[in-house]
Amino acid sequence: MPDAAEGDVVGGKNLRLLGREESPNRQPTILENIADLQGEIARGEDLYTADELRLLKSKLADYEHMLRRLMEP
Repeated sequence: MPDAAEGDVVGGKNLRLLGREESPNRQPTILENIADLQGEIARGEDLYTADELRLLKSKLADYEHMLRRLMEP
C-alpha cells in the first residue's frame, strides 16, 4: 500500500494514481509508477469503479509505452 509520500490513500484508493491530488515533491520513476499501477489494478473492482480501473489501465499502457520508447536503441 502506498505511503503518504507516494500518494494519499482514501478508502484504500491511491488518489495520486487517479489524478485527484497533486504529485509529491519527489516524482516516482516510470518503473515505480508501473509497479504502483499494476498493484492498484490487481485490487480490482472490490476497490475501484469500472471507470477508475479504465483510467488506471490507460495510465499503465502509457507508462509501458514510454518505457519501451526509452529502451529503444
